[in-house]
Amino acid sequence: MGRSNLRSLNAAALLTRSLFPWIAGIVLCCHTIVVAASTGLPFLRLSSGARGSALGEAVTALTDIEAMSYNPAALSSNIRGASIGHSEWIRGISHQYLSLLRPLGVGTVALSGAFSQVDDIERRTGPTVRPLGKFGVYNTVFGLGYARDLSPRLRWGIGVKLVRQSIFTASANGLAFDFGTLYAVAPDLQLALAVRNLGAMSKLASKSTDLPTEARIGMAYGGLGKARLSADLQQAHSTRTSVHLGAEYLIQHRLALRAGYQTTDSRDFSIGLGLETGIWSFDYAFVPFASGLGEAHRIGLRYQGSF
Repeated sequence: MGRSNLRSLNAAALLTRSLFPWIAGIVLCCHTIVVAASTGLPFLRLSSGARGSALGEAVTALTDIEAMSYNPAALSSNIRGASIGHSEWIRGISHQYLSLLRPLGVGTVALSGAFSQVDDIERRTGPTVRPLGKFGVYNTVFGLGYARDLSPRLRWGIGVKLVRQSIFTASANGLAFDFGTLYAVAPDLQLALAVRNLGAMSKLASKSTDLPTEARIGMAYGGLGKARLSADLQQAHSTRTSVHLGAEYLIQHRLALRAGYQTTDSRDFSIGLGLETGIWSFDYAFVPFASGLGEAHRIGLRYQGSF
């Protein structure tokens, strides 16, 4: 390892140690916010892209077109593009996503949309052999995000989302906010903090529908040549703190091999890949679930160019 690399690593270590009390204080505040909140609408906790799922959801410090779904501060400042995604989740649940990103003179603006649905749920009012019929559950989210640099190293972002949930004949609407920061400790090392889904929903059939408020702290390191590593700690109400690890390896700058691990109750290992062809890229992720729940498959298509 060269002297310049050693100096960069030593500087990064010193700066990380100096930032630790600040980070610990913010994490404590985030934990307090999350514990005070209830949870619901769990699909809002997922990143919108197949890349994030393949990396075990260890994405908080990764700049990307799809960052609106995990940390608005990570919205890329040097590319414009769009992405669409589809997810075949477990138990007949499916998700569709759309993201648009455009840098402006004073920051970056993003638009996002997400739709989640599950159909053919049997309706009963008691223990009967034949159901009274079937119904579906539909969740829709439209979001607007903005990010800009506060200094050459520090970036902040905010997102606002309109949320609608429909179950049978009842529906509820709400407003959610995301806040995030991204700090460049060194050219190849980034730290990030994000608090997501702060807000409230109207009542659904006289019962409150709660948002899945969560706090994330993340790290991304790209100083390993063709490899990039990422790690997250996540805290959400009614769940234990989870650890998320991700690794991505580029082959000739066209093919990205990805793997992830997370300590959530239902998921652990995940794998995926990304294939880039000019301004287009294709992503795929395979996410097996524990306890015989099945597997999830996610695909995505991204465009980076002018519009």
